[in-house]
Amino acid sequence: MKRVVITGAGTINALGPDVPSTLEAMREGRCGIGRLEIRDLDRLAVQIGAQVKGYDEAAHFSRQQLALCDRFTQFALIAARQAMAQSGLVVEGELETRMGVVLGTSGGGLTTTDDNYRAVYEEGKTRVHPFVVPRLMNNAATAHVSMEFGLQGPSFTVSTACASSNHAMGQAFHMVRSGMAPAMLTGGSEAMLCFGGIKAWEGLRVMSREACRPFSATRDGMVQGEGAAVFVFEEYEQARARGAEILAEVAGFAMTSDADDIVVPSADGAARAMTGAYGRRADGGGGGRLHQRPRHRDRGE
Repeated sequence: MKRVVITGAGTINALGPDVPSTLEAMREGRCGIGRLEIRDLDRLAVQIGAQVKGYDEAAHFSRQQLALCDRFTQFALIAARQAMAQSGLVVEGELETRMGVVLGTSGGGLTTTDDNYRAVYEEGKTRVHPFVVPRLMNNAATAHVSMEFGLQGPSFTVSTACASSNHAMGQAFHMVRSGMAPAMLTGGSEAMLCFGGIKAWEGLRVMSREACRPFSATRDGMVQGEGAAVFVFEEYEQARARGAEILAEVAGFAMTSDADDIVVPSADGAARAMTGAYGRRADGGGGGRLHQRPRHRDRGE
């Protein structure tokens, strides 16, 4: 089995438009949660979320691209561009035909769905834009990322609720580890902070109207966010040979299913997943985990 390392990372989220600004916000203890800026906010009981504010889509995409890309796809493309730029990978030859994309999403193009339901049911329109289906599909972000970089290897989307991106990265890990692909773009993207998205979650009665307070006795629900994070997973020897900066090594992965309650997670299920990851290192040993490496050129240790 081959070793799998991370050579590129990108993100756009409520804390910042890239990895450095996000890490800086974390170090300073800044919170990305605030009052939402969306249509018909007064009709919602939940009015807070981790929204990407001040986002100018025209600064990143042409009008033609925007006609095809929902907000969640735009976020994925921005994060993927950052990850590829940091990795320094040149997509040509074998890499072009074997490198692929596996992304996770739960909501997909929900903003597009919300806008068009509103147009048909509330505004009484009889037609929708011909690109509605390509915009709202869960695999839209994956498709656009693969086309952006000319990646012709395995490309698909994983949708397993809150575990979508973790599962996507697990599939990418297995592909690189097995030798099926020399490198993969992987991660996830969400953009569910629209009227329909929030209203649907209100019905589940799991959303806080006040704040995110994990591990607190006064916690009264969760808070949704939006954004994307994408990584370049690469085979270690390839990365080492081209002198790439190695950010981390992915040494294990496992996943489980509780097969129980529809909304209440099982601590045993989480424990089994973690235990499984620790027992499945790429080199056959135990103790699998994400190994952080110093930020320098790999020494080949």
